[in-house]
Amino acid sequence: MFQISRRVDYAVRIMIELGMQAEGAFLSARRISAKTAVPKAFLHKITADLVRAGLIETQTGPSGGLSLQKPCSEINLLHVLEAIEGPVCLNICLIRPEECNRDRICPAHEVWGRLQLMLINELKRTNLADLVAEGKRLQKYPRTSYINFPYLEGQPGNGVVTGEQG
Repeated sequence: MFQISRRVDYAVRIMIELGMQAEGAFLSARRISAKTAVPKAFLHKITADLVRAGLIETQTGPSGGLSLQKPCSEINLLHVLEAIEGPVCLNICLIRPEECNRDRICPAHEVWGRLQLMLINELKRTNLADLVAEGKRLQKYPRTSYINFPYLEGQPGNGVVTGEQG
């Protein structure tokens, strides 16, 4: 199964929680862990990657913690994903064209390229400000049921139902 890693999922949770704070406000690691359900052991490793990428900053001391280094509108999901996993690459032939001796005759090569481009564009288009706004809306008006994504159709027991309140 192709899916994002747990580390990326946790990083997105952390970034959204930091985005919900007042600009420049610091939130303790303990509080972030409690609010995002990210285990503290993972939190420290993930935040180290986010600091290295210039997405968050840390401050020591009693009023310290973690804070976004840039405004939410300047951070997109591609920034977060690449901070944790490195560049998006669906197939090695897309990064190193000479890696596969079939790339010039492979019928799937263009499909992988288009898919990668679509994924990267969607990740770029989704900024943290949008996710924070949606998070605040969902705090007031939680979904009343699950979202039905088409790729899950016909799979028994997936628990997917349509409908949303708000």
